Amino acid sequence: MEVDEEKNVSVDETLEKIAELLNEASISLKDSVRLSNLKNVQELIVHKNPELLDNFLDEILQFQLDKSGEVKKFVVSFIEEACKKDFETIFKVIDNFRYLLFDENVGVQKRSYLAMINIYKNTLKWIVRHQSQLEEHHKQTWYTILDMKNHIAAQLDSDNDGIRTCCIKFLEILILCMSERLKESIVPHVNRSDFSVDQLEQDESELFNRDEMKEEGRYHLKKLLEYTLSNHISSVNLITSICVLSNVAKQRPEFINTVLETFSKILANMPPTLGKSQVNAVKKQMKLQIQSICKSSLCIGFVTELTALLNELGCSNNEINRLIPKNLIAESNKKRMNQTQNGSESKKAKLGADKNQEKSVETLVEKLRNKENVADLVLVTMTNLPDSMTSKFTQEYKPISNAGANQQIRQLAQMMVSYMGDLSSSQSILTVDDEDLDDEEDEELKFKMKIKSEKIDYSESTKTSFNRQQSLTTTPTKTLPSNLNKPASNKTFKLNDVTNNMATKFNQEQIRDLFNKTYTRILDSDEIISKNKEACLVRKKTLIESTTIDTYDQNLMNYIFEDVKKRLDLALIWMFNSYIKLKSALHKRNSLKYTRYKLENGMDVKEEEEDIIEVGKDRMEIVEKNERILNSEIEFCETEYDKILIMILKNLQERKDQKDMLFSKFITQVPHLTDNSFELLKEACKDKEKYLFNMSTLSELIITRCKQRNQLIQILLYFTGLSNQILRENACAICLNLYERNQFSQVIEDYAFTRLKFLNEPTPPSEIINEVVDESQELLDTSSWNEDMIKSCLYLYLNLMPVNHKLINGLTDVYIGAISEIKRVILKTLEEPIKKMGMESQELLKLIQDFPPNSETLVLRIIHILTEKTHPSIDLINKVRFLYSSKLPDVRFLIPILNGLTKAEIISSLPQLIKLSTAVVKEVFNRLLGMNTNVPVHKSPVSPSELLVALHQIEPSSCDLKTVINATSLCFAEKQVYNQEVLANVIQQLIEINPIPTLYMRTVIQSLTIYPKLSSFVVSMMQRLIGKQIWKNAKVWEGFIKCCQRIKPISHQVLLKLQPPQLKEVFQSAPDLKEHSDLDVL
Repeated sequence: MEVDEEKNVSVDETLEKIAELLNEASISLKDSVRLSNLKNVQELIVHKNPELLDNFLDEILQFQLDKSGEVKKFVVSFIEEACKKDFETIFKVIDNFRYLLFDENVGVQKRSYLAMINIYKNTLKWIVRHQSQLEEHHKQTWYTILDMKNHIAAQLDSDNDGIRTCCIKFLEILILCMSERLKESIVPHVNRSDFSVDQLEQDESELFNRDEMKEEGRYHLKKLLEYTLSNHISSVNLITSICVLSNVAKQRPEFINTVLETFSKILANMPPTLGKSQVNAVKKQMKLQIQSICKSSLCIGFVTELTALLNELGCSNNEINRLIPKNLIAESNKKRMNQTQNGSESKKAKLGADKNQEKSVETLVEKLRNKENVADLVLVTMTNLPDSMTSKFTQEYKPISNAGANQQIRQLAQMMVSYMGDLSSSQSILTVDDEDLDDEEDEELKFKMKIKSEKIDYSESTKTSFNRQQSLTTTPTKTLPSNLNKPASNKTFKLNDVTNNMATKFNQEQIRDLFNKTYTRILDSDEIISKNKEACLVRKKTLIESTTIDTYDQNLMNYIFEDVKKRLDLALIWMFNSYIKLKSALHKRNSLKYTRYKLENGMDVKEEEEDIIEVGKDRMEIVEKNERILNSEIEFCETEYDKILIMILKNLQERKDQKDMLFSKFITQVPHLTDNSFELLKEACKDKEKYLFNMSTLSELIITRCKQRNQLIQILLYFTGLSNQILRENACAICLNLYERNQFSQVIEDYAFTRLKFLNEPTPPSEIINEVVDESQELLDTSSWNEDMIKSCLYLYLNLMPVNHKLINGLTDVYIGAISEIKRVILKTLEEPIKKMGMESQELLKLIQDFPPNSETLVLRIIHILTEKTHPSIDLINKVRFLYSSKLPDVRFLIPILNGLTKAEIISSLPQLIKLSTAVVKEVFNRLLGMNTNVPVHKSPVSPSELLVALHQIEPSSCDLKTVINATSLCFAEKQVYNQEVLANVIQQLIEINPIPTLYMRTVIQSLTIYPKLSSFVVSMMQRLIGKQIWKNAKVWEGFIKCCQRIKPISHQVLLKLQPPQLKEVFQSAPDLKEHSDLDVL
């Protein structure tokens, strides 16, 4: 029992300390104080008393709205630590974390990205383990995390170097989680409990697909490798990438070969932007990572590659021998020998091909070391260069840092062999002098050379330049493949020769059948021509142009959605093609309007404009005719574009699996959104399962679509007035983010104020009625305002008030002119925004000091809200004092700040305070006595005994006796505060007052009634009263006699001290006191 009591005391002390720290943090203007207090709170509720985490979670999270970036970063850190301690916390804080992840402060973003590493892998692990027990909010949280994951993974293209570094670190955990952990994997002790794909019990489930996860992991690895090898990467990012790739190689041995190849490429081509010291730092880091690989069993099978890399990094053979244990070298060689001996025929053939290729490489290396050969190659290839440097070359070119080095020569030879094929078994090479190539053969052949199934075309200018170089140099010959001896055929294939007579050879049905078969073959040729970019473009263009034929648009639509992930680009091309047709028609109409203007004003029409005018015809008549044709064409193009767009969007939205975000990707990339697409997007945002993705998409569209911003932002603003809390809060959160941008703030504020002004209308406007009816699907009384209608006009405005405090003035103006029902709802919904504004708000203080007439109730409610859970600030106390003393002497305004007043001010106000209703008086005493209050640490200037004594001293002229009695009764009702000791103290203080207060004996009797043990103390007090000649005060004397009756027979000792006249008067008033008494009067 003693242990439990000590524990309870300790918890109470902790609660008080936490509350005090939070109050100080919320009031303090210094970032350092707020951070220090919040860190202390985190230590108490996360590490020392985790059972208190839920109690103070919301109080900590509200600091996410703090203006300080350091405080916001602390909130991110707190969320991360809280989720580590109690993982299910993530389902409560996911919206707060997402808000911080998209914060405009770069430091907050970076901290959020790093926190996402632990949050993502822990959430993934928890979701996988509890798949069969997941509820809807668990799934929604997971979808939100996937959305954030995709956002972070896309930040490799960020302009901020630190953001890219955090993204690289996050990609590491994605690659590790989305790949299998093998027996050979070297996993640090800290990461042994992390998730990997092999932990999935099923290959495919509702939320996870093993193959898709592996594919995504490989995709992220590919993106990381591409970025690592880019020429614009910074030294910090490159060092981070090297560390990440090394970790991936050690924990996922399947990727070690890829990682080592990447290291080799980095050494071969260092980014040109790096300085010498930065290059040395990169090499030093790479050397450390390679050394760690060498010391592990992973080097088995890769000793050769590792040795080559270490040589390039400047390690001597002795150092390499010390790094790689001899037993691992022997095991590596043994492994390779076993692979050679036990391999299949195909592997032997491949090995033979590798040997031939290696011989070719060695041959080319020897040739490339000859400067004359290199000069010849340069001269020959220069003839194919354009006259001026292209912009693409300028952007992508980077100088070779180690040109002429052995490694660079070998790498160049390997590239040439991989491009030209095996040279050891190729046919003999012809040597052709320039004089053997006459103009006629050059014209026919156009110098088509076959190199590894690809063609290189030499134009006529090539030959001229080639002859010029021949005359300037002593190079005797040029090499060409032997198959160039045969001239090409002079006959050219023409499609018209085949198709001209089709109408006579086939009927319409046969032609249609041929067309269908051709169309089907084109559809099925996707994989066949996938490597030929030009053929792919022609195929896509053919498929899209065929949609002008009946039913073929639906055929293409069905084809796209058979595998929409791979074919979404085809849908986008389709949209752009349709949009280009529409824009072309609009451009023609604009040109035609200009031509009409010229004709109407007698201006000359240029030659390029005469294609619309027929000779001998009335020009204006022709223009009008063409205008009618173009208007019909534009209408058709608009309808067609809208039809295609809506079809694709509906199909994307109806898909069950939305994790790939295809709806968002598509709608953000189409060239133009139509009115119907706006309605579809609006309905998509209402989807209970996908609203988070779709709302995020809407936000992105608002930011990126400048021309259609007004229509899009109206959709978002529509959701801010809904009664559906989830949709409304999400929309309001997006609006708050946009409101901080200058280009959106005025539009959002105007909309919110317009909605607010509706509340001054006598009846609800049709706009509000339609919205409420549309959401509730019920018939409503449209002649009067109801609570839902009123709140729909308030939601957005109240959300904006904590951001822009000046908006409180607009709310005050509307409140003054509103009807009573609207006022009631405003007072009811005002609590949250006022708390967020805080009592430091200068606008609130101005309003309290100088509020307009008829807004007293609103101002009083604001003061009550501000002081409900915290002590009033000095500024607030001074403003209310000024208001009470100079403008509005209404004692109700003093109630919220009672604890900030002096003892004298409180006692002087008591006569007015206790005249208020019983409920209000009870609230006053609660504030003064610290009862039923949410303020954690009560600091009252008046103690309970002082309060009760002050009530007894109220003059009858300022307050009637009955009111004072009611007030004292409320005090006696609080037995927890007015215990036996407090009442004894009050009785003793009152007896010292001269004259004795009228209610003194009444208080004594009430005290005896509650605490009978006070009887001995009361006897001593009554004996003192005899010395004060109590019988001279009729009211007190009457109470004295009643008290003697209540405590008889011990009161007899008091009666013995009375003078005979007074004793006789006592016995006459209370004959029962004479019974059992030994007194004999007379």
